[in-house]
Amino acid sequence: MMENLYTFIPLIFVFVFFYFFIIRPQNKQQKKIQNMRNSLQKGDKIVTIGGFYGKVLNFKDDAITLELKPDNVKVQITKAAVAEVLNREEELETNKKDNKED
Repeated sequence: MMENLYTFIPLIFVFVFFYFFIIRPQNKQQKKIQNMRNSLQKGDKIVTIGGFYGKVLNFKDDAITLELKPDNVKVQITKAAVAEVLNREEELETNKKDNKED
């Protein structure tokens, strides 16, 4: 009876390893990305997953209207196409610099 239990212990360790080192960090990263996309505001400068840099003009449900430079072209994308928000990172960097100077 105990021998059967000992054969499952390595399998249990593998599942625990996968959960803590693969599944859990991936879920945290997805929550972080979802929060970033849900907190978008008008005027935010973003980069899309296709590599386009633009400024958020307005929202309609899941659609975002972007203004692309230099010709002020307006395009619509979904929130899922947003890769990162640029102006928030710039604000964080300036806040870090200000905190270091204090």
